[in-house]
Amino acid sequence: MKALIFVMACLCSVACFGQTKLISHRSHSGSDATFRTAVEHDLFDSNASNFGYYVAHVVTVDSVILKDNNKIIVLRKTYDVVGGGPRTPHTNTTYLRDELTKANAADCFMANSADSLKAKLHKLYTTAKLDSAIFIGFDKKFKQKKG
Repeated sequence: MKALIFVMACLCSVACFGQTKLISHRSHSGSDATFRTAVEHDLFDSNASNFGYYVAHVVTVDSVILKDNNKIIVLRKTYDVVGGGPRTPHTNTTYLRDELTKANAADCFMANSADSLKAKLHKLYTTAKLDSAIFIGFDKKFKQKKG
């Protein structure tokens, strides 16, 4: 019985081995400066190191406000998501305010529903997430166009 448990423990320890490239580099007397050099020269597969550590740039459109018939205000938020673990903190958050007029975004003023406005905004902001965008002041405009 003890031999069986010992063999199972050995098999599990071999199958469960996992070490990041950074830990491996440090355990072989590497420093942070030489690790950066190894990553920059692609001396080993850095995509698999640190178990998927990544930085993604995210742009979201928070709200779209119809100021009057000639002006639409778009409020956006951009931030970097640093990930790889259970917690993904946001860094470098920036809030932006854009004013769209008939001169620079005539398509947006031609929209007759929220869905068509989202499609036209998606053409302007191709990388932005529009799923949770709030549309303010468009109810009267869309009702007038339908009737």
